[in-house]
Amino acid sequence: MHNERLNSKLRAPARVALLMIAGALVSACASYERDHVIVGSVPDDYRTRHPIVVAESEVAEDIVVPAYARNLSNRDRGVVEAFAARFRQSGTRAVALMIPAGSRNEAAARRIALEVAYVLKDHGVAEERIVVQHYSAAGHGQAATVRLVYTDFKAHVASRCGQWSEDIAGDSENRNYANFGCATQHNLAAMIANPADLLGPRGETPIDATRRGNVINDWQENGPRDLPRFKTPVIFGE
Repeated sequence: MHNERLNSKLRAPARVALLMIAGALVSACASYERDHVIVGSVPDDYRTRHPIVVAESEVAEDIVVPAYARNLSNRDRGVVEAFAARFRQSGTRAVALMIPAGSRNEAAARRIALEVAYVLKDHGVAEERIVVQHYSAAGHGQAATVRLVYTDFKAHVASRCGQWSEDIAGDSENRNYANFGCATQHNLAAMIANPADLLGPRGETPIDATRRGNVINDWQENGPRDLPRFKTPVIFGE
């Protein structure tokens, strides 16, 4: 009888411990389910709502040619030079030089187009990359333009900003409102120098084997060197 009472007393704390563990597990499951529901109710962030899209787009520059024009003006020469720089930076293979045909300024446009081609070549655009095309400009009047065109990647956001379809003052569900992050995405898309970088990383450049060898030899011969010791700073006002 004495042994049974002793065993009963020893088993009592074990039962209590088991009950506490079971209660903790049930509480943890309930907490997980509750937190899982709350987190799952929050929609995707602004990068999903306002994604940056990279697509091919035409980059064009029009040069107005008066019927009496003999030479490319200084202003238009600067425009062509800037266009050539953008073209070389884009990495596109060809640029189209489009000349109007059938317009009253056709003869002047041909003269200007020839000079535009010379400016492009003088600023690093290879001759084989310049594709000369003619387009019908009979209905364009006497000021049909000489157009420079190439295709490049462009980053943009399809969604429009300023959509205030919901009253955010009455929203207590901790969700991103419709317009949240829209302006940031538009600004980021406009600032990207090369939108192709969003599609994937660039390739690595070859290592400088000579420089690497010099660094390794210096380490083997001289070992780690002490960092330069700086003088005690001067405290003004003392």
